[in-house]
Amino acid sequence: MIIYLMRHGHAELQITTDEQRRLTPKGVAETKALLVRRSNEISAVRAILASPLVRAHQTAQIAQQHCANISIDTSALLVPEADPYLIIEWLNSNYSALREPLLLVSHQPFVGRLLGLVCGKPEGFYPMGTSSLASIEMDEVAVGLGDLRWIEHVDG
Repeated sequence: MIIYLMRHGHAELQITTDEQRRLTPKGVAETKALLVRRSNEISAVRAILASPLVRAHQTAQIAQQHCANISIDTSALLVPEADPYLIIEWLNSNYSALREPLLLVSHQPFVGRLLGLVCGKPEGFYPMGTSSLASIEMDEVAVGLGDLRWIEHVDG
């Protein structure tokens, strides 16, 4: 299974609620540029699952433009404070029904925790700045069994 893990793009400061923060023009531009560089991989994505927070959903919509007729599903399992063990459990429970490659769009600290967990590394081992995108390959979705294929950040 190939899973792409992406952190949302640069977002505005918290003016109202954290849930409503939107991408800045810089966040949109950086996300678009990174996804163009990785368009060959992203065009193969068959399902997108995003955090329900606005900035993550906007990032997922930008990614969706590189994919063929797929919708974006949202899940509270991908909010910043979510437990990464729960998304691993969800992936295992839904493995046979999942369309892959799968793109997960979320936030810090969740993306850093999940990436380290599935690849058997400590939290923070792999930096995930805004718009960072990682590709993980797993025969079985489990702690420590992921192989980081590559990781790319907005600065290339």
